[in-house]
Amino acid sequence: MNWLKEKTYYIQRTQEGIFLIFISARKDNAIHAIIQYDGGDHALFLRKPMEAIVLDYINPTIHETLLKSPFAELVEIDTSIDEVERNYKVPIKQVPHITVILGKK
Repeated sequence: MNWLKEKTYYIQRTQEGIFLIFISARKDNAIHAIIQYDGGDHALFLRKPMEAIVLDYINPTIHETLLKSPFAELVEIDTSIDEVERNYKVPIKQVPHITVILGKK
């Protein structure tokens, strides 16, 4: 499994109640993506088989509503030109517990 930590990401909720999660664009498309979330400070974005992106320190004010949301809209931004590379809906799966342990490289 390739574990990645997203250094900078943003979560925004639209007026319609949809969560938008902005991350840096990756080189290839997501495959069978899903977000695992336990309602706490961290979520795992399983972008494709064998690739997991850790979303650290989710704002406590959105924990409950994010946990109850059936999906989020992922927006991948090409930061070199500040444009959307791709966007897609990702289901949010409620899990009992997420443990995040990342070593330094």
